Amino acid sequence: MTHSNKNSAFNFQNYYSTQKFTIFINANTHVKFVVDKTPAPRKPAQTLAELDTAPTRLIHLRDGDVVLYRVSRSRSWQARFRTYANKWMRFSTGKRDVEDAKRYACEAFDEAKYRERLGFALMVKRFDEIAKYCCEDMRRDLAAGVGKKVYTAYIAVIETYLVPFFGQMFLTSITHKQIAEFEEWRNAKLKRKPKTSTLLTFASAFSRICATAVEQGWVSATAKFPKLNVRGESGGVRPAFTDKEVIQLREHLATWHTQAKGYTAEMRLLLRDLVDLLIQTGMRQGTESMGLMWKHIEWHEEKGVRYLRMWVKGKTGERWLIAKHECVNTLKRLQANQPDIASLTFDELIERRLPLLVFRFADNNEPFEMNKVFKRLLIETDLLKGQADKDRTLYSLRHTYATNELLSSTDIHTLAKQMGTSVLMLERHYSKLTATMAAEKLA
Repeated sequence: MTHSNKNSAFNFQNYYSTQKFTIFINANTHVKFVVDKTPAPRKPAQTLAELDTAPTRLIHLRDGDVVLYRVSRSRSWQARFRTYANKWMRFSTGKRDVEDAKRYACEAFDEAKYRERLGFALMVKRFDEIAKYCCEDMRRDLAAGVGKKVYTAYIAVIETYLVPFFGQMFLTSITHKQIAEFEEWRNAKLKRKPKTSTLLTFASAFSRICATAVEQGWVSATAKFPKLNVRGESGGVRPAFTDKEVIQLREHLATWHTQAKGYTAEMRLLLRDLVDLLIQTGMRQGTESMGLMWKHIEWHEEKGVRYLRMWVKGKTGERWLIAKHECVNTLKRLQANQPDIASLTFDELIERRLPLLVFRFADNNEPFEMNKVFKRLLIETDLLKGQADKDRTLYSLRHTYATNELLSSTDIHTLAKQMGTSVLMLERHYSKLTATMAAEKLA
């Protein structure tokens, strides 16, 4: 309070609000109030402790062990609860509605009490928080070159489907009913009934989130999680190319690059050699083909004959594969378009075991997308649709290789090792070729 002799003025600060008011007492002892509603300037907070909560009441739950409150810098309700050790745990509920915030805070409190009794970390993570950590972990592995190609599919499933549906739930509270609701929602979003291979990707992505939660101590190792259904429609076999269609592709690719410039022209040149390499080796498009380096290629001699073999790393691990003899010409074309190694003889290039990618542009940059340019090629050559009116892809070239080898009577066990797959898988997908392979005996 301050005092002025003129007209006997008394100034007061209201400590329960930001208002000031002044009392004037004149000679006739009349009293006059003047209220200044201008907010008093606030000194900026220097520490977290100085940050005031927004003007609201505290909401006490569970006999005062759980408290909801608001802070001026957030629209969401904040919460804190007391542990058995009499320590306060503070967190944001992420909820604006007070009833939702109450429910969330109490669920977190119950889970933390349970975990504290079992000796686990107190704060349980929501599904979206676990999923975020899981995706970041897979992206780190992919960036380091140790991640599997399927991680890209897992990340897409998690971020596009799992998080939007389960995001605000706790992993341990997800029920079988909610799993069924998710599957109905997902199928509506897909606008089709998913095939078994698609369902396996969803189930694996969900299981990876569960495994991450256990590994990080956010969920007990003894916790039971519901599983996603993996029974769907059979995916069938990807359509292959006939010998005549392969010739048509190669003829078009021989001059296709002359109709473009820059990276587009280089992409078409690389595609020409990629198509030949996939047909000549049966390797998988993606991790195996695009990760192939010159150091992974060597000569292998057996009984006086030299064979070209390649070391590839794919979804089933690492293996050696033998390339067709004509693959040498494919590799020589690739070498000729790479200025840093073009002056070497082919044998010198193989001997030096250089850690350089086989599929790269002249400036050493990696091609960013081969599937789209291949699809454009198929559209231009009217070869997009194959058997049963299914779209062909680069993977169809691997199917073409397998089909040709089986029709040439290559032993199925040898072929399984060459392609990095199992005999059972080959029998399942190529059993329809059995009659064709025995045509001479059957006719």
